[in-house]
Amino acid sequence: MGTPNAEVAVYRCGSCGDYALGTDESTCCDVEPIAADDTVPIDSPDEAEVMGTVFDVSETELEICRQMMAMEEATIRELTEAVDRDRSVVTRHLDHLVELGVVEKQSRVRSSGGRVNVYTHRPVDAVRRQFKLGLVTWTNEALDLVDDLSAEKAERLVDSTARGSERIAVEDDE
Repeated sequence: MGTPNAEVAVYRCGSCGDYALGTDESTCCDVEPIAADDTVPIDSPDEAEVMGTVFDVSETELEICRQMMAMEEATIRELTEAVDRDRSVVTRHLDHLVELGVVEKQSRVRSSGGRVNVYTHRPVDAVRRQFKLGLVTWTNEALDLVDDLSAEKAERLVDSTARGSERIAVEDDE
């Protein structure tokens, strides 16, 4: 898998010209990659864009995450007061954060009777690793989509060119 300190960057294949994320030890077409010096004018994403686009985390969920990181543990009632949102909204967002693995949910017995759900945040390093894995997976799937779109687009171009040639031949016959 390469050396642990190898830099991950954008590389271009010296043979086919394709781009990939990798290390200077990665290969494509069995040739060493060239560090890409090509630039694409894009705006760097902010936290909200990445979390929203890749993980479907809303601004409210980010606010709840921040509150959770500031608290050791919290109940729905405490979080509802902290973020000034309706209980159902906080519950729905917490369920999504639990599903993502950012927050853990435990049911506890109250000393006065009954049960209450208590939420705690997972360790920051564990969450960071999980999000990095999710981002890399998402990026690879997005790259596959771009490759598929390029192949489809090329096929449509060939088809439309062939149809255009047929029309020209028909017009010439007339």
